[in-house]
Amino acid sequence: EEDEKEGLDLLTKGKYGGIGISIGLRRDTLTVLGTFEDSPAYSEGIQIGDNIMMIDSTVTKGLTLKESVSLMKGEVDSLVTLHIYRSSTKEKIQFDLKRAKIPLKNVPYTGISEDGIGYIRITRFSKGVDKDFKEALKNMNDKNMVGLIIDLRGNSGGLLTPAINILD
Repeated sequence: EEDEKEGLDLLTKGKYGGIGISIGLRRDTLTVLGTFEDSPAYSEGIQIGDNIMMIDSTVTKGLTLKESVSLMKGEVDSLVTLHIYRSSTKEKIQFDLKRAKIPLKNVPYTGISEDGIGYIRITRFSKGVDKDFKEALKNMNDKNMVGLIIDLRGNSGGLLTPAINILD
């Protein structure tokens, strides 16, 4: 379907024109759930828990997540204005953000503890995640890894082939 093409492109190409935030509805309020590193939202200081009251001149109350996302995504280098209420400081802030190509990191964190336990977090199974996983695993094996934790919490799923390649 045409309206699902954007989601497929996101999985297969790993990029989109946006501001780099993950959003959700909390008590009917559009809320920032996360920001992607090296994104316009991250660079400008949008924080987890910020409430998005308006996108450009559109009030977000009553909008679905899909409608809100479509207002925030757009042509690369175009501007979008978010009107935020930050409950932690009780301030209203306006952010003028320039949309950018957002590279999504499928493996945002890897590490190894002092006792040799490796850790790899996988956020989605999109194009290239198997290569990122393999590289992280090789780096940890070079450091005498004795065990491994693969963190799939919050993984949104994705493409079958990269997931199978990780298992192989």
